[in-house]
Amino acid sequence: MENKFTFANAKRLPAIDWNIRFFGAHTQTVSNNWSVPKEFHYAFEILLVMNGEQETLIENERYLLKNGDIILIPPGFHHANKCISESSMTYFCAHFDVDEPTLRMEMMKHCDLIYNSDSPFYQRLYTTLQKWIDIINESNINEMKYKLKTQIPLFELLEIFADIVSQKKDPIIYESMTTAKYAKEIADAIKRNFKENSLNGNDYNELRIQPIIASLGISPNYGLQIFQKIYRMSPRKYLSELKLQEAKILIQQPDISLSEIATRLGYKNLSHFSRQFKKWTGLNPSEYRKNYFYHS
Repeated sequence: MENKFTFANAKRLPAIDWNIRFFGAHTQTVSNNWSVPKEFHYAFEILLVMNGEQETLIENERYLLKNGDIILIPPGFHHANKCISESSMTYFCAHFDVDEPTLRMEMMKHCDLIYNSDSPFYQRLYTTLQKWIDIINESNINEMKYKLKTQIPLFELLEIFADIVSQKKDPIIYESMTTAKYAKEIADAIKRNFKENSLNGNDYNELRIQPIIASLGISPNYGLQIFQKIYRMSPRKYLSELKLQEAKILIQQPDISLSEIATRLGYKNLSHFSRQFKKWTGLNPSEYRKNYFYHS
């Protein structure tokens, strides 16, 4: 009898096509006059107050964080932080993002902003963040292992947020699935064009969003609308954030000169790039590079 392979009773793991990014994390002790002016990020920001108190304004709503409190700031939300302790405050902060629009959208819709000891998911969140803090404090670890160990808490964190979402979300209707799918296609196309320009040294400012959307068979006006709905920012802002993150990654590589970075990013000269980078971060590229290696 001829043997035949059958998959009728096979058990499978799902195929995964996500981009999960971690933009770094740090611990810092600041004085009572410390503050960060209003800003917003493309990525999620999660912050744990390790000691002291912090005031956070999110879209002009005031939140007070005490010792041990955790705050999750979604992408695109304007926020400002300041220390309100009598003396100093120590905090841990990380930025991350997942390029899976359904999870991203549901996290923004259903996850709380503040998690304290009374929150049902607090202990899991706190334990996971503590793993990052422990990694920061490790010494004598090679760079590759350092990066691999850093990813483990990130996946654990996303699993916790997926559990939070599953308890709170309404059933996903077909329309929202379609909207998320189109938004991800647009984001992927922008990113693909961005990377191609990065390799060729072309000017990202010349990338035109509407033709990119139209090339996917999506009406540009509809594409702009659904992208804003899912990602809480315009496609042009998304492109700008991609460019900023690429600039930060390149600046953190000391063997690449700032002039070469400016050329790779499509700027006519270093001074033009420096002005734009300072608008993004408040620091010029040389100051950012110096601070990065000082705190590394």
